Amino acid sequence: MSIFCKTQIVSVQFLVGLLSLFLVFESRAQDLEPRFLSVLPTGGNFAIASYGYSSGNILVDNSLPVEDLNAHLNNIVLGYARSFKLFNRLTKFDIIVPYSFGSFDGVVSNIDSTTSRNGLADPLIRISMILVGAKALKPADYFKYEPKKFKLGLSLRIRAPLGQYDPTKFINLGANRWAFKTALAASYTIKKKLTFEGHLIGWFFTENKSFYNGNTIAQKPLVAAHLHISYVFKPGIWLAVSVGTSGQGETIVNDVEQDDLQRNSRYGAAFAYRISKNHALKIALTTGVSTRYGADFTTLLIAYQFMWFDKK
Repeated sequence: MSIFCKTQIVSVQFLVGLLSLFLVFESRAQDLEPRFLSVLPTGGNFAIASYGYSSGNILVDNSLPVEDLNAHLNNIVLGYARSFKLFNRLTKFDIIVPYSFGSFDGVVSNIDSTTSRNGLADPLIRISMILVGAKALKPADYFKYEPKKFKLGLSLRIRAPLGQYDPTKFINLGANRWAFKTALAASYTIKKKLTFEGHLIGWFFTENKSFYNGNTIAQKPLVAAHLHISYVFKPGIWLAVSVGTSGQGETIVNDVEQDDLQRNSRYGAAFAYRISKNHALKIALTTGVSTRYGADFTTLLIAYQFMWFDKK
């Protein structure tokens, strides 16, 4: 029996608990992305296709009539990235468009309940820049230049509310709000092989005025910190381990602040292998250390990348 999609009058407390479902697809706040400050020649183009599988629990308040809430999600992502010169700095632009399908099951008020979703999730665009430690060089000059050991960069990512969304349903693939992710990253490389990299991240959200059953939901900024350690075996082949933690991000339902402080931690590993000059594969695994509210998922990701440079 599925009751996740029924329109009904619910208490604010119940809405807050089920907001965890709404935030499942905001889990990119905890994406672990090693080698963010990798140096590339300008004029590089990257086509990316990936498949990810996530499964795990969705944690809600114990006082709510929801138990054993689980999800099994499949995500197919197509993306494009480009490196170029802006304000005399090495800059990268990327866009990703995810398509998601999966199932949810749980016990609601002692009734076994299931539902499924499939469709487009919210697309994301990002621009990033290395401020210190790398020059914006064309391929001919890039291979003659040795990047600095210390690098500093920043980025801005925007999540657009274009994914599938229905205000009569608890679970949606889209969030029906704009989200803005700012990141400050620094790295230090030892002997061109071992790199330590840290990220300070902030997510900022607009209000969703069409949340379930005519309610309004806002969220305070969500902050995160990530640490990555990567080792390059040879160009194009590397291994990284990562850990991240996020916090704050309390919600406001109909102008009433809720006691749902986020305190979640994750760790993971990634391995990249360059098949040839233009082709590469990446595999990554992430899982939760601790989760207070929201998705406690284990995710396996496999990605393929094709790279080419502008013709002279």
